[in-house]
This record gives sequence, C-alpha cells and structure tokens, in this order.
Amino acid sequence: MENIWKGNKVRLRAANKKDGFLFADKYGNMDTESQRRYDYIDFPLADKEFGKRIEKYLKGSGFGHDFMFVIENNEGKAAGFIVTFDCDIRMGSFKYGLFLLEEYKGKGYGSEAVCLMLNYYFNELRYNKVNVYIYDYNEPSIKFHEKLGFIKEGRLRQMAYSNGSYHDTIFYGMLKEEFNSHNRL
Repeated sequence: MENIWKGNKVRLRAANKKDGFLFADKYGNMDTESQRRYDYIDFPLADKEFGKRIEKYLKGSGFGHDFMFVIENNEGKAAGFIVTFDCDIRMGSFKYGLFLLEEYKGKGYGSEAVCLMLNYYFNELRYNKVNVYIYDYNEPSIKFHEKLGFIKEGRLRQMAYSNGSYHDTIFYGMLKEEFNSHNRL
C-alpha cells in the first residue's frame, strides 16, 4: 500500500511541541551565513523560546492549510522541516519554507520532501500555484528551486537588509501543471 507522505529517502510527519527542542540547538548553533540564507540572524534563542515559536505555529492561522511538516529519514531521525503558509484557498496559491540540517543537504532529502508536500497540496488540496521568495545572495536556494523546475517570475529591489547591505528578493513560482508534467514522484 502506498503512503502519500513517504518517499524513498524521507517521510513527512506533523510537527509537535518536542520538535521545538529538537531543532533549537541545531538552528541556534548554526553558522551565521546559514542563518542568513534561511531568513535573518535572530537573537540567540533558548530551547524554550524556540519551542514556543513552533508551538505558536502549530496553533495555526485558522485557515487550516498552513502547516509544519517534520522531514524524517528512513531511520526516523529528523532531517529538517517544511512550513506552508499564506495558503489562499480561494486563489489557489500558497508559499512554503524549507529548513534542512547541514548533514542532509545535497543528498536528495530536501527535493524529495518538497515534492511530497507539493504533490499533496496540488493533487489533494487542489492548489494551483506555489510561490517562494529567495534573497539574491542565497545561491544554494536559487539553484535548488531552479533544479526542481520553479520559474523565476520577478525581483523586488533592495527588499532585505543583511550583512550591512540591501539585497533583492527574487520571486519563484510553480504551477500544478508544471509539477505534474515533470512526474517527480
């Protein structure tokens, strides 16, 4: 029997309160450049505070499709997480963010996890478009999304400030038909 949440390398599961503690140390002790690529350099967070942030996310926005998935490898170890947000049921679009622990990067875990999530949102929930916003200095994320088939749709100039400079935000998108035509799963 097939499981929509399981691929060859990863399984997606719902996040829970304990996951805040699981990722707090990894994220909090991440090198500065890695933190900057994910979003921005945050104040140092205690495990409890990181847990509270995840708990707040778990309460949701009230729309029902904003969600936090934990990415597990085949041994059941957490490899990262995916959050979906700004899910607009009426318009059929949503956004997502991906966080992978360093030891799982470049090995197919992220792309498989994203494809599992996209398959669900496109083919079960009937969304039509996914959007991601990437800072121009985040070359690994740009390459990752282009390899998955995301299309560069635009650029907003000097929308982010990091490391003493302003940076552009690049918009990428993918339509359901583009995802399904590549038969990624």
